[in-house]
Amino acid sequence: MKRLGLIAAAVLLTFTLAACGSANKASEGSNEAAVKNLTIWTTWASDGDTFKAPIDKIVADWNANNPTIQLKVEATAGESYKTKIKTAAAANELPDIFFTWGAGFSKPFAESGTLLPLNEYLNDGTKDRVLAGSLENFTYDDNIYGLPFTLYVGTFFVNEELFDANGIAVPANYEELLTAVKAFREKGINPIAVGGKDLWPSMFYYDVLALREGGADLNLDALKGGTSFEDPVFVEAARKLQELANADAFADGFMGLSRDESEAVFASGQIPMYYNGSWVATALESDSSAIKGKVKAMNFPLVSGTTSSGDEWLGGVNDTFMVSSNTPHKDEAVQVLKYLTENLSNEGYQVGAGLPTWKTTEVDESKINPLLADLVKQTESATGIVPPWDIYLEGQDAEKHKNLVAQLLTNNITPEQFAKEMQAINE
Repeated sequence: MKRLGLIAAAVLLTFTLAACGSANKASEGSNEAAVKNLTIWTTWASDGDTFKAPIDKIVADWNANNPTIQLKVEATAGESYKTKIKTAAAANELPDIFFTWGAGFSKPFAESGTLLPLNEYLNDGTKDRVLAGSLENFTYDDNIYGLPFTLYVGTFFVNEELFDANGIAVPANYEELLTAVKAFREKGINPIAVGGKDLWPSMFYYDVLALREGGADLNLDALKGGTSFEDPVFVEAARKLQELANADAFADGFMGLSRDESEAVFASGQIPMYYNGSWVATALESDSSAIKGKVKAMNFPLVSGTTSSGDEWLGGVNDTFMVSSNTPHKDEAVQVLKYLTENLSNEGYQVGAGLPTWKTTEVDESKINPLLADLVKQTESATGIVPPWDIYLEGQDAEKHKNLVAQLLTNNITPEQFAKEMQAINE
């Protein structure tokens, strides 16, 4: 057993709820306790989703051990889920507990009063059991609204077998990336996978290029409104993304492909490069994967001549579960929230779904997904992490950013126009 970076040893907490309204034996008979039913919304609708199996297991265990508090999971996939929770929040009809994203995405929910503040529930030592800083993206006006369960980083997945077979070098910087793109195209191979139809996978490529051009501090300052998006580094990031698109870096027809469709092609071994979240490691190292053991996980290539460090990553602690302020079972919902997020942190890491955010027991590294274990080591020296922009920005600003990136990729907007439109968000 070996302690991993980012994880402090602690005993995994098990929550056992006292049965409410338990049967009272009396001469006239006994009354059974009323069952409290809580609904949980998630975005993991497919068996291929990395957190689907862990949450199914955790909920089944809870229901078996807590007969008076029963949990029901409802799942909606992809972008439809974001629309669903935004609509429910606007109508003040959120479920008892629901998956969401922190930072700018859930800020409107907090401001509208549809979320339950957790501060008074966390003085039992809970805050000491999660990683330092992991509550930041779920805190608005000093109120904590969510608990973390996974840390992820944007990861450049490289099919080393395809690179070796074609005599092409794995790129360490942008210039080498462009060279590799052209070399694969000459051989009739789609270089990079991306699901442009879902918008956010394409956005990942712009956001990491902006990180590479300007560094974490400048990116975060721009997202907060301090630095202009018309700064030359953001224009240059847009130019490089457009340059990749014009070099046919992305798979044929990528704007019509969903994330799942594009990822399936990469996982089948037909495409050499793919940039997405570290959660993809699970599928790539599964027993059914056609490229198991053939993939290298690394940070996105650097841009020569910039001050951006190779230790800066896109990603962070953005995924969370929150509780509706309308739930009739507030205490029970918070207890479930703690149980759910802590166990998801542990189970998710063990199946390779993400890096843990709760301080859990030590794990056997030999049983951990090797791609994820490697990412743990790489991120130990991280000097900065910037969330994907659609998570940091709020509402329509996030949608605008994703659509502007799509326009860049299809040459419907210049890099300068892109920057000007982005700066309109800050003004």
